[in-house]
Amino acid sequence: MSNDAILDQAELSLNNGDIAAAERVLTQQWPDPSRAPGDVQHVMAMVRLAQGRGGEAERLIRAAISAEPNSLRHHIRLGHILTELGNHSSAVEAYSNAARIDPKWPGVFVVLSQAFYALERFNDAERAARQAVANAPTAGAFEALSNALRAQGKAQDALNAADEALRHDWQDPNAQHARAAALMQLNRPQDALTIFDELRSRGIDLPILQMNRGAALEALGRKDDARAVYEEA
Repeated sequence: MSNDAILDQAELSLNNGDIAAAERVLTQQWPDPSRAPGDVQHVMAMVRLAQGRGGEAERLIRAAISAEPNSLRHHIRLGHILTELGNHSSAVEAYSNAARIDPKWPGVFVVLSQAFYALERFNDAERAARQAVANAPTAGAFEALSNALRAQGKAQDALNAADEALRHDWQDPNAQHARAAALMQLNRPQDALTIFDELRSRGIDLPILQMNRGAALEALGRKDDARAVYEEA
C-alpha cells in the first residue's frame, strides 16, 4: 500500500470515528511519528487531538511545519488545534501565517476573525471578516462579520451582515443565531426568541443558545421561564 493510500485510510477511519484504527494504520508504517514525513505527522496530530492528547497534537503539527514550513494545511491545522486548546493568541499567529502563504484560501480569514473575536479584539475581528467577505462572500464570512460588529455595539450593521449570511445559506444555524443576537441588541426580543426556539426545535441545544433564549425570555418579562432555561443551560 502506498503512503498516500495509508494516509487516506487513516483519515477515513478518523472521519468514521474509529480513532484506534487510524492510529494503528499509521504506526504500523511509521512506528516513530517524530521521524515520519510531514503529512503523516499532520494526520497523527489529528489522531492525538481526537484522543484528548492536545499537547502531543501541537508538538506533532509543529514538527510538520518545521519539515514543510510553506505548507498551508499545516499552519491551518495548527490554528485549529490551538483553538481547541483555548490558545487563541497562538491560533491568531498560526492563521496569520497561513494567510501570508495563501491569502485567498477559502475560510482563512473567517477562522482568523473568530480567533480575534475569542481574544476580544473585535476591531481586528471585523477587519479579518471584511477581508473574508472580499475574498469569498459566504455565509460563514458574513456571520463572522456580524459577530464582530455586534461585539462593538453596531447592532444594525450586525443585523444587515447576518441577513447577508442568510441570503447565502438560509438554513445556516450560526447565521440564524447571529441574526437573533443582533435583534436582541436592537431590543427586539420576541423576534429573537422566535429564532432561538426554531433553532432548538431543530435539535440545536448549545449552552450559548440557551443563555440567549433565557435573556430573550427575561426581556419579555417571562422571568420564571427564563430562570428555568438558565438552569438548564
